Amino acid sequence: MPYNLTTNERDQLFQQLSADQQMYLNQFLKRGRKTVFANVIARDKGRIIPEGASDQEIEMLLDNWILDDFIDAGFVSDELLCECGRPLRYQYVVRHVKTGKVLRFGINHFEEHTDMSSTIVKEVMKGFNTIDYELDELLVKQTKGKSSYEIPPGMNIPKDINDHLELDLPLLDRQERRLNEALRAYREDREAAKRGSNDFSTPSRTKGTKSKTDDELQPAFDLFAEETSSHPQLNQPKSKDTFVVGELSFIIQEAIDGYIHKGIESTIMMCELLIKEEKTSNNRYSTGKPKIYFAVSTYLDSFVHAGEMTVEPLGQEDRIYRVKDK
Repeated sequence: MPYNLTTNERDQLFQQLSADQQMYLNQFLKRGRKTVFANVIARDKGRIIPEGASDQEIEMLLDNWILDDFIDAGFVSDELLCECGRPLRYQYVVRHVKTGKVLRFGINHFEEHTDMSSTIVKEVMKGFNTIDYELDELLVKQTKGKSSYEIPPGMNIPKDINDHLELDLPLLDRQERRLNEALRAYREDREAAKRGSNDFSTPSRTKGTKSKTDDELQPAFDLFAEETSSHPQLNQPKSKDTFVVGELSFIIQEAIDGYIHKGIESTIMMCELLIKEEKTSNNRYSTGKPKIYFAVSTYLDSFVHAGEMTVEPLGQEDRIYRVKDK
């Protein structure tokens, strides 16, 4: 169903929310616009920004304009101005990573005040419209009453979905699809455990997901195939003749170790940084995923086997590696 609201309708429904709900959705709008902006700029450079990337990670990957802030004054205000001097209600604050230059302007002046092409600006605007549409979806659903969801005790659910449930906000359609898929996978795993199955192959959960080419999928089945006699340790220097994974040179291993210490957890983000810093070639699958992804994952898995990290697969799109608390 269509959810497009007028500005007045949106403002009226927004004011009916609690203070905590309003604060959360304001952050949702700001974060959503930052992510859209960064993704469009990254795609123009042939790069991928993983879902959930932090502001720091985005800034490490991009070297031109990033969206620093999005301000909604609630009404057209003389205190919120475009670079041209026009009063604004909505102000976008962008910063150039290399030069540090900061610009403030309204939504219609992106192309005029930056060096971005009209094609990129159109993509940014399209993404912003999607964010506004999702806000409208939430507000309309809120007026109709929130759906109830039966979450089994002990089941882990994504943070964004959990935030909505805790704040008594409805889920977006896309969140409901993710939750239903997670519930189905959880029940399948529980049933398999009850049967005492020794078949560790992953149940078929790819219905409705984007298909992958055979050459991209194949390495995923071999991630744990290469066992090493000794695992690397995060806090100990390695000899320069150490090659835990044949494809990864010492320089690449050292760079990955550095990313880990900086708090980077996404395998995709690490691969993109390796490419940006010219430590590896920009070879990619047809989906855009860097071909070095599987070698990097295998190297990180060695830390998991050593008990120093944990891994959280995000489907076939990415893997999140976190250092264990000491």
